[in-house]
Amino acid sequence: MNLGLIGANGQIGTELSFLLKDDVNLIPITRNRLGSIFLKHHGFPCRISDISKENDAQESLSDLDSVVILSYATDPYSGGQTRSSQKINDEIIKNTIKFSKNNATIIYFSTIRAFSNSIVPNTSNFWIKSSFEKEKIHLENLLLSESKKNKKRVFILRISQVFGDGQPRTHYFRDILSKEKVIIQVSPEKKSNIVHTVTIKDAITKCLEHEYVPGIYSLVNNPQWTWKDVIDYYKKPETIIEYKPQTIIEDKPQQSIQNEHSFFWNLLKSNKKFINPFLYYISPKYESQIQKKLAIKRISTAIYNLKKSKLMRTDNDGKLQSLQTRRYENAKAYLNDLTKNYIDESKIPDGLKDDLKSENLFSIEEFGFNPIPGPFLNDLGDTKKLLENYDSKMFFIKSLFSFRKFSVL
Repeated sequence: MNLGLIGANGQIGTELSFLLKDDVNLIPITRNRLGSIFLKHHGFPCRISDISKENDAQESLSDLDSVVILSYATDPYSGGQTRSSQKINDEIIKNTIKFSKNNATIIYFSTIRAFSNSIVPNTSNFWIKSSFEKEKIHLENLLLSESKKNKKRVFILRISQVFGDGQPRTHYFRDILSKEKVIIQVSPEKKSNIVHTVTIKDAITKCLEHEYVPGIYSLVNNPQWTWKDVIDYYKKPETIIEYKPQTIIEDKPQQSIQNEHSFFWNLLKSNKKFINPFLYYISPKYESQIQKKLAIKRISTAIYNLKKSKLMRTDNDGKLQSLQTRRYENAKAYLNDLTKNYIDESKIPDGLKDDLKSENLFSIEEFGFNPIPGPFLNDLGDTKKLLENYDSKMFFIKSLFSFRKFSVL
C-alpha cells in the first residue's frame, strides 16, 4: 500500500514517518527541498510538492492508495488565518480528494478545539470563534463534502496534546518532572486528552485496514490517561509529586475599547489574538495592509525589547526600582531571583510564598481542559503496551526541535 504523508517534515509528521515505515510503503510529502533534507538523509523517498497546486498534486498523489494530511497553512505575519492561507488549506483538501486513487482512504488530523468551549472553558465564549478553531471546523466540513462527491473514505481524527520522543512537550515534561519536588496544579484523577504517537500510528494503520466506518472520531491514549498517569509515566522515581488543583475563574467580559482611531485599529495595536478572527472575514484587498502593520508591530516590539536594558520591580513603597542592567539572561532567571531574594517585597499572596520559595509549581493550559467527548475508535491497542515496544533510540531528534513555552511558576 502506498501511503502519502502530507506535512511529513513537521514534528508529528517526522516521528510518524519513522513509526510507519515498516508497515506501509510510506511516501513523505514536503512542500520544499529544505523540509525534505532530514527525511531524505534517513532514506525516505520524499516527494517535494505543493499540494495546493493542481499540477503538483496530480503528479504526487495519483498513485497513492491512502493519504494522511498533517499540514496546516497559516499567515506568516499574524500566525492566524487570512484569505490567502485559507485558500491554501482549501486547495490541499480539494486536490487530495481529487487526485488520489478512486478508492483511496484519506485521514485528516483536526483538533479538539473543534468542540469549542465544551473542551476549553472560557476561551470560546467570545462572540467570534478563534481563526484556528473556525478554520479547522471549516476544513472538516469541506473534506466531508468533497469526499461525498468523490466517493472517498475519509477519517477525521481530532487530537490534542501529542507526546512522543520527537515531540518537544515530552522533553518539557521530563525536564520539569526531574526536579526534587513538583506541585502539579490539576486533580490527579482528571482525564487528560493526550495522545502518544504510537497510538496515532495504531489508529492510522487500523483505519487503512477498513476496521472502522469513516467519520469524525476523537483520538486519545487507550484507555484514556488521567493526569496522574501522565505524570507517573514521565517523572523520575525520586521526584516527589504533590497535587494542588487550581480553581478556574470565569473570564469577565472585557470593557469596550475607547475609539482612538478606529475599533479595528485598536484591536490590531493591542494584541494580534483579537484581530486574527477578523482576518478570516475581511476583503482580500485589505490583507496586505494589515499584514504590513502586524509586521511593523512585531519588528518594533523586538527592537524595543533589545533596547530595553533594565528590568523593574516594586520596592516597599510601591515604587518601581530598576535592576542591574543586563543582569538577567531571561525571564526565568529574573523570576527565580525574585522568589529567592525579593519574595517579601514582591507582594505575592502569603499563601503562595512558601510554595514559591521551596517548590516548583507546574501548570499548563491543558490542565483546565474538559475531557474530550467521543465517538472514539474502538479496539485500539493499549497505549502503555504499545510504548513497551517503542524504540526511542530511533528518535535521536531531541536536539532538532525547540521546546515550546508553557506557563510554569
